[in-house]
Amino acid sequence: MIASSIRTRLVLLALAWIAVALVVAAFVISGLLRQFVEEGFEASLDSTLIALMASTEEDLALGRITVDAAVADPRFEQPLSGWYWQIADEDAVLLRSGSLWTDDLGAGAEAASGAVLRRTLQGPEGMALRALSRDFTAPGGTSRLRVTAAMPEAEIEARVAGMVGPLLTSLVLLGAGLVLAIALQVHFGLAPLKRLRDNLGRVHRGELPSLPAERYAEIAPVVEEMNALIAHNRKTIARARTHVGNLAHGLKTPLSVLDTSLARPPGPERETALAEVSASMNRMIGHHLRRARSAITHGVVGERSDVGEAVADLVPVFAGIYADRGLALETELAPGTVFAGERQDLDELIGNLIDNGCKWAKARVRVSAARSGPREISIIVRDDGPGLSTEDARLALERGRRLDEQRPGSGLGLAIVSDIAGLYEGRLEIGPGETGGTEARLILPAPPLQ
Repeated sequence: MIASSIRTRLVLLALAWIAVALVVAAFVISGLLRQFVEEGFEASLDSTLIALMASTEEDLALGRITVDAAVADPRFEQPLSGWYWQIADEDAVLLRSGSLWTDDLGAGAEAASGAVLRRTLQGPEGMALRALSRDFTAPGGTSRLRVTAAMPEAEIEARVAGMVGPLLTSLVLLGAGLVLAIALQVHFGLAPLKRLRDNLGRVHRGELPSLPAERYAEIAPVVEEMNALIAHNRKTIARARTHVGNLAHGLKTPLSVLDTSLARPPGPERETALAEVSASMNRMIGHHLRRARSAITHGVVGERSDVGEAVADLVPVFAGIYADRGLALETELAPGTVFAGERQDLDELIGNLIDNGCKWAKARVRVSAARSGPREISIIVRDDGPGLSTEDARLALERGRRLDEQRPGSGLGLAIVSDIAGLYEGRLEIGPGETGGTEARLILPAPPLQ
């Protein structure tokens, strides 16, 4: 769709600004040109006034006004040319240009001494005129005279039009050039996005393992994030395949035992063997299914889980399960402790650790959580049980290893925690507590600090 095109939006926005700028420029420059033309013509008329004032004399004895020299511009002698001058007193026109014949330009309003009176009037044959007037007293005289010079308004408009026409043409050409430049700029500016799209298609078709690095600072972070997502997807698929293979391999031995058991004659021994094989296979299948689910779903973009909420939901559950032992479950949770992963995985991680602590604790289990780095959190479960040696701590993380066969469980809990934490590039550390008992420290990724 055109409306959703970045290219089209950029070009249309640029066109709008260019159009507004050119229209404003046309009005401003046209106004300046008109002012320049009008000032030029008025300066010419004022020069005519000054020349007439300088050459005018008044003969008191004869009672007349004379002009020693005619105005040099021949248009003032061409009949009805629109270029006129006249000299008048308060009562009548005393002298006029040959072009004015018997008409006059009127007296006009009063003007201050030495000032120029500007006005627009209607001259012979209804012609619109621009007129300038000055009041003066001729040498040798006492009468106050007014000299007026006029020119056609049409000549001003013609001169302005002659200058504005090329100006508008130039602005149109400038606008076209700017539009072309904007179109080229947008084309080349968006070229990295087109290249990114093409490279994504090549990655999708298997022609490229990942997106090539971009040299532009605006695109490079996008490429890095996409490459990280591609790598994550590949790693997820590889993990899922590995878990399926591990499950198939792990089922070989139970299936062999199953075949052997089925070959036995019916009886209690056969039933016991079948039950043990069934339980072993169920534990193994459940374990690998949980790992496969975590491998597929962990690291979902934007997924966040509040550790405090998870602990608050789980502690009452285990308090009820172990109510007969009267265990005290304590919490110390820093506000804003958030896990960058799925809530279901977080529940399984914390639940297994609390369950393990409750199995070994004498009277107390303490759960604490806080941010331990810019991109990680620590969840610590401490119990007041008999504690573990370094060797026992290592053995406790082995799948199916049970350090005390008298206690309930399958021996998979801590191994599951370690596996799920590893999927999130976290880790589980087990060792003796500072005041005795066992301390399980779970390091998990956290969203970056804002």
